[in-house]
Amino acid sequence: MNCKINVFILFIGLLFTAFGCKEFLEEDIKDRQVTLLSPGNQAQIPTYTVTFLWEQLDDALEYRLQVASPDFDSVSLYHADTVVTAPKFTLSLEPGIYQWRVQARNGSSETVYTTRAFVIYESDLSKQVVVQTDPADQLLTANTALRFGWQTLFGATGYRLQIDTNNFTDPENLLYDSVLESTGHNFTIPKEQVYQWRVRAESDTSQSLWSTVRQFTYDRTPPAVPTMTAPGNNASVPSPVTLRWEAVSDAVKYQLYVYKSDSTTLYSSTYPLSLEGTSHNFTSSSIGERVIWRLRATDKAGNTSGYSSYRSFMINQ
Repeated sequence: MNCKINVFILFIGLLFTAFGCKEFLEEDIKDRQVTLLSPGNQAQIPTYTVTFLWEQLDDALEYRLQVASPDFDSVSLYHADTVVTAPKFTLSLEPGIYQWRVQARNGSSETVYTTRAFVIYESDLSKQVVVQTDPADQLLTANTALRFGWQTLFGATGYRLQIDTNNFTDPENLLYDSVLESTGHNFTIPKEQVYQWRVRAESDTSQSLWSTVRQFTYDRTPPAVPTMTAPGNNASVPSPVTLRWEAVSDAVKYQLYVYKSDSTTLYSSTYPLSLEGTSHNFTSSSIGERVIWRLRATDKAGNTSGYSSYRSFMINQ
């Protein structure tokens, strides 16, 4: 027996050596550096919307981006201090002198900051684009109320928000078209449909380019009730028991409820259980015990189906 244990330990040790510590331990990145791409050092930029780009760093899980003016040695204002997972971030700024820097991080270490400077000079509003913040493009929602938001654009006195269902092909018949003084607007969605929205900045003498067109879908229709397939109702089965049901076409997850024999007391604190698949292995039971279960489906918009019927089974061994 001891010989077998020693061989097993040796095998595990060889696996550790073969695959290296990287499979088991997080890499230390403190001696590495993030490579900044854009804006370039000492760049002079005519647009108020700046997209900060840098190279992905191996073994980094996130990045801390900071933007300050005029520089980090004599900060008068921080414009951004945020943590992101992608090597990209867009920000709307006023004309002025700036520095930006990025630090890569993982769970156990972080790099030093890499820093660059740039200048934004004042330019005509017609060359600018508003940065949209929410809702995200391709949003699927079951909420009637929706908040639209965007970043402030230098030189603007108002913002024209347009919402449509026909991709703005008929400017005279838009669902919503209004100039707002603020950088946000609450909107009540009238009915289930696909919508588009865009925004631009305006002043007394000029207007910006339109933002990108973002789309959202309002969906209040619940998915179909799942059909349970196994075990059969009132079946006598051995433990463990695999509970199965048919996939619902627009469902993304299922809520499974397992009860004691009274059909009201949940079998354990594990339930209800959220599952993406169409089966669940039930193991906690005693011989002769009667168990009851049911489930419901949830779609991408968050709509929930009605409950399936109750089914029961008896554990026979």
